[in-house]
Amino acid sequence: MASVFRPLRICIIAAVLAGAAPVSAQEGWWNYNWLYRRSVTVSDVSKTNLKKGRDIAVVTMPTGGLTIADGRDIRVTTATGTLLPHRVLMVGPGHSVRVAFELKPPIKKYFLYFGNAKAEKPKQKLQIHRGVLMETWSYTGGGIANFKQVQRIFERSKKLLGRDFRKDIFLGYNPFGPQNRICSIFTGHLICPSDGQYTFSTTSRDASFLLVDGKVIVSNGRHHRPYRRAVKQGRIKLSKGLHELKVYHVGTGGNPVVVAAWRTPKGRRLWKIPPGAFAPVRRAAPGILERYGRSLHADFIPRHAGETFLANRYFQRYVFEVMLKGRFGSKVQYHWDFGDGQKSSDKKCEHIYLRDGSYKVTLKVKIGGQTLSRTNVIYVSRPWDKVAKNLMDPPASYARIVAGYDFTASDSRDIVGAVIMFKRAGLKEAIIRAGDALIARKKAPSSALRDAMGIYADTLVRAADAPSRAVDALVKAAKMTDAPDVSAEMLARAGRIALEDGKADRAMSVFARAIKKYAALTTHRAIREAKIGVGDVWRHRGNYDKAAEAYRSAGVVKRQGHAKQAVRKGDLARHAEDYLRRRLFDDAAEALDKWEYEVPADKLEGFSTLIRMKLAIARKQYAAAARKADLLVKVNPRSHYAPELLMLAADAYTKMRKTDLAGKTLRRIVKDYPESPLAAKAKKMISPK
Repeated sequence: MASVFRPLRICIIAAVLAGAAPVSAQEGWWNYNWLYRRSVTVSDVSKTNLKKGRDIAVVTMPTGGLTIADGRDIRVTTATGTLLPHRVLMVGPGHSVRVAFELKPPIKKYFLYFGNAKAEKPKQKLQIHRGVLMETWSYTGGGIANFKQVQRIFERSKKLLGRDFRKDIFLGYNPFGPQNRICSIFTGHLICPSDGQYTFSTTSRDASFLLVDGKVIVSNGRHHRPYRRAVKQGRIKLSKGLHELKVYHVGTGGNPVVVAAWRTPKGRRLWKIPPGAFAPVRRAAPGILERYGRSLHADFIPRHAGETFLANRYFQRYVFEVMLKGRFGSKVQYHWDFGDGQKSSDKKCEHIYLRDGSYKVTLKVKIGGQTLSRTNVIYVSRPWDKVAKNLMDPPASYARIVAGYDFTASDSRDIVGAVIMFKRAGLKEAIIRAGDALIARKKAPSSALRDAMGIYADTLVRAADAPSRAVDALVKAAKMTDAPDVSAEMLARAGRIALEDGKADRAMSVFARAIKKYAALTTHRAIREAKIGVGDVWRHRGNYDKAAEAYRSAGVVKRQGHAKQAVRKGDLARHAEDYLRRRLFDDAAEALDKWEYEVPADKLEGFSTLIRMKLAIARKQYAAAARKADLLVKVNPRSHYAPELLMLAADAYTKMRKTDLAGKTLRRIVKDYPESPLAAKAKKMISPK
């Protein structure tokens, strides 16, 4: 028996040394030196029957970081192992690669092999004679007046932003990310329908040059805006069939705009060259990634599924689904790590990324005592090819997903996005949970504190009825950053909440700390707010002189001349009253805030308080309205507006069904302000007989 098998064994050893796959390894594996492969499927493999070049397909797929950095280890084969010419168009961003390869109709299934650290560059390189290939680099400067200058720009360009096939040469954005200071080459393979003279034209923002079969036909150089008409034209006689068309475009500022147009021999007008005029490129869909010698395979292909827009931020939605091959049975466990601190145990899950950037996504599949793992670094950003469609998901659907996040594991900047999202969706408990996680940290970016803490503190006050907790959180936030303006802002807000909660001593302490510690370090408006806050504390305590002194310390927001300031005050007052009449309550409050910020001493006079009381009553905040009257009359009983304020307070008490307090307030008008016309009215209200 040994003598029978010896020749076969010698043959196998020889095959291994030659680099062929061992017959006992994995069925259909092209070469055992390549450890990984991914199947790809081309649904449309119909022939173009063009005489020049081969039909091709392109696939973009995740690699798990298992390729050589420049992709030289990538090979493409048929299922039977026939090696095909290919070209690696782009490696990255993240663990992704884009490959164009030759088709062999009617074959639909192909394999991409990679993972050979010793692989050399393939000897065969795909010659592309199909589609419109766009190649984009960063523009680093240089003249764009003529074609030679533009050629030198591309010769110097080193930072490739992207390379992929487009359906035509019609662009108003860069699909590879940066939207200005870029330069692109479009190489299209045009199917001319007949012999004859063709007219070509380009319009673009800044320079564009169009070449046919290597000859410059349209020169549209220099800096300029896109033309509405075909100003720059060129003509050339072409034969029926395939011709190479190139467009060079350099955009030095603003969104990139470039359009290529033509008129055929039988055409009457210049039109944008339609997608059907270019030789087609087929798109391939990637399948599961396999490792040589293994019977069980676990994988995933990240899929961008949507985006939403909120508060000048974009949030991206991805779908992750486990792909399995082999006999796994029923007891399988899945563990996802999405790279932003969040995890999942579902086989298929949606995930919201709250910031753009690179994320290391890891899937672990456990079966029995065995664990299979797959990692892909993905680059999250806006899907530029979908941007023009303006398809936005509702923010509330994203908020429901994000509400389940573990914010103790989130980046502080992610928490900001979540808090903003929760505010829009009205998820108050989620705001508090996210804010709790942020404030539990020792340090946080100043931008995160500025954007999130206001929402968090307001929610604690209004939804949780926990103003003291909000004050403590803001005081803690002031210590979490080295930015004096942000620290001062946190303390000014904390002091304001403490004062509104009736904690005058705590408010004074917080305001004083902001002024003492940060007044010399920043000119941020928070310092002025803290000084005004000190005056408000003295006003709350009924000390007119010290309140006035504090307001004078804060100063007045200067306008041009005293008359200008008077005009400004009157304007803000009229706006506040007008907004109130039209029931635009938020606008009225904003006008009052501006008034009292610019001229804080007016808080002691009574007119702004009168309008605030009317606003509070209109909002049915009767207790707050009554408190405002009591506070002003306490600090300035000689105010001309005191009787009217007390009359409004009596009305507020009546609406609260506190008739005893209403009567007490009316009697106060009669006793303290007998000279006021409202005293007689108050008497009648006390004794209607």
